[in-house]
Amino acid sequence: MDANAVQQCASSTLEQKAAVEAAASDGPAETSSAAVAAVSESVSTEKVATNKAATNAVVNETALQISSGENAEIEEAPPTKRLKAELEAEKSKDAEENESLFGNMSTTSVAGSISEGSLYNLQAKDLSLDGVVASNATSRKFQRIPIFIADYHNDVLEFIYRCLATRHLPLQNNILVHFDSHPDMVISREIPASASFDKETMLAELSIENWIMPACYAGHFNRVVWLKNSWCQQIPLGKYNFKIGHKNDKISVDCPLDYFISEGNYCDTKELHETRNMELQVINVDTSTESSPIDTEQFIKATDAPNFVLDIDLDFFSTSNPFLEIYKDANCYEQLTDIFHFEPEVKDCGGTTERRKLQLEALKKIFEHLEEARTLEGLAPAPDPSIIAPETYARIENLTKLLQKHYADDEIDWLLIYDSGSTTDTNGLPHHISTSKELEQYFAQFKKLLQNLPAPPVLITMACSAEDDYCPKHQVSFIQEQVLQVLREVFGERLHDKPILHYLDEEWDVMHL
Repeated sequence: MDANAVQQCASSTLEQKAAVEAAASDGPAETSSAAVAAVSESVSTEKVATNKAATNAVVNETALQISSGENAEIEEAPPTKRLKAELEAEKSKDAEENESLFGNMSTTSVAGSISEGSLYNLQAKDLSLDGVVASNATSRKFQRIPIFIADYHNDVLEFIYRCLATRHLPLQNNILVHFDSHPDMVISREIPASASFDKETMLAELSIENWIMPACYAGHFNRVVWLKNSWCQQIPLGKYNFKIGHKNDKISVDCPLDYFISEGNYCDTKELHETRNMELQVINVDTSTESSPIDTEQFIKATDAPNFVLDIDLDFFSTSNPFLEIYKDANCYEQLTDIFHFEPEVKDCGGTTERRKLQLEALKKIFEHLEEARTLEGLAPAPDPSIIAPETYARIENLTKLLQKHYADDEIDWLLIYDSGSTTDTNGLPHHISTSKELEQYFAQFKKLLQNLPAPPVLITMACSAEDDYCPKHQVSFIQEQVLQVLREVFGERLHDKPILHYLDEEWDVMHL
């Protein structure tokens, strides 16, 4: 049966339309596309059993048409589990059948019939998660809380994206409770904002310092809680409400913190497009006392349970700044601090951001030339003195001579040096290698905070940060063992018995957890 025949058969009465809409969502569904609305009206409750295969084809074809501008790829749709037991008792048998049928427009079925990368295209701009995909998605629950452990922190996105696609997490407005010595909220200037809806691009291009904000721009998270220790100073304590959007296809925020300005990520609100509301809370964990423990309900409530991701970086407990050690004989890091220094102007955040972007771009060209030519000679055009002051250029010349004096030419990685300099802005990276006594204190505070949570997380992600040296390698195994022990003590049988170790390439299937 072709699409026209199915539509004619299904739209015979207004009563049939109402039954379909009742089964598709608990309330009136807001559709973002006339094509999706047509599908919602196109299925006859009298023909569900006999025409299910044909109707599913129409649904998948229409979803593909919606995302045609995003180059969606069709794959064979996997069977969809019917969740009749979860339907309300008062729903009629016909409504139950329609719920089962229209469950095929859920994120899992879309992820099966259209590539997972296209799932993010579907939720962008055209649907904005207001249409059939969002309104018909029925959430799933893990039998027990899974733990996913990666080494590089950005790799945890693979698990989060998969949980979004399988409906274990809602597609929008989730909460990331982030234990870390670093905010990880830098926004890459190299990745277009539009790529945030392409899962494969995100997994391939993001790195440890910039993996959170593209997921926020895409709508997957609207609240981030950064829980840290007092020796981390990149963002002041407090709650910040701001907008995230894009300017010229680059993700930006209107939050005037030095953290965002120093990376060129700030933008005036009026210049932002396709904005979303964001909330960031920054809380010190190691200042809590027996008499005044952290009130966890200030950042998570019992009603947040379906949207709650608990994320832990082991360097939260002990961290090193690996850049302190690079080319130490030439006193490299200290010199980079002077070369990359900038002065923010509180009354001109937009102007400061633009000047900072020009400074970083000019410095990058200099260090790229050094990487290519191995000398400053032949650099053209010469740096604009209004962007790179003569005294700053003199510092670069001095650093070059010192490095070439103390190290062989093939030992000098000028792009790594540029990356090192980029970390020196504002308060720089924290460096605090914890003693055994301090670790004992931090584990106790971590446990108490988890015990006070009013709701358990949907999933737990963890980063070892060993290979990049942010968590001291001689402490990684011990810290990981102790953190897992705390999680078992707090969550007990609700926790999955075995974590999935991404860094060992362990196989996993989110549908069997």
